[in-house]
Amino acid sequence: MKRTFTGLLGLALLMTGVNAMAQSDLDVFPLGTTTMLYNVTAEDMTESQILELTVTAYGEDRYTVRMVTEQTGKEDELATGFGFIFGSAQVSSGGGHDADFSSLNALMDQRDRLQEGQDYLLPGGGSFESIVGTEIAGVWCLEGTLVDVDDETSRMTIAFALTHPVYISPRIVAEELRDDVWTETFRMELIEYTHVEGEG
Repeated sequence: MKRTFTGLLGLALLMTGVNAMAQSDLDVFPLGTTTMLYNVTAEDMTESQILELTVTAYGEDRYTVRMVTEQTGKEDELATGFGFIFGSAQVSSGGGHDADFSSLNALMDQRDRLQEGQDYLLPGGGSFESIVGTEIAGVWCLEGTLVDVDDETSRMTIAFALTHPVYISPRIVAEELRDDVWTETFRMELIEYTHVEGEG
């Protein structure tokens, strides 16, 4: 049950990019179409899931956001993988478990001020630690680990894009501590980023 919840939570967190985890406001996307392709894996999925997210900016404060997901698997895997709902700052897995990621909003708003090698305390407890610079699909990011003081058996690595507008974090990795070993339970990673100029 815990592993299933972790997969659901990861997928739900992925979808919060539409609201809480949105790293860029729509008005920073350049005219034309920006396409972000993500690979999603979870320990309870036999095959990875593909998420394609497209933002088309037409000008005059008009946009189209398009999301397409694709997954191959057994019926119960598909039902689980797409069984998420999302909200402004809270994620519900569909299994009665909720997780609040509102403390990350402060980091996203100030991500240009984050520095490699620094640790940052978050509102409400917890911290964002071990920050390093990394390039993901051609997008320069600062990536760190979200540590929850109330749960020392789980952690989440999140990358903040600095050089390109993205609608969802370029990388989100969830891990659980099992028998003193960190085990990856969920990964969502940007694998392709393209922009076609124009008026949408």
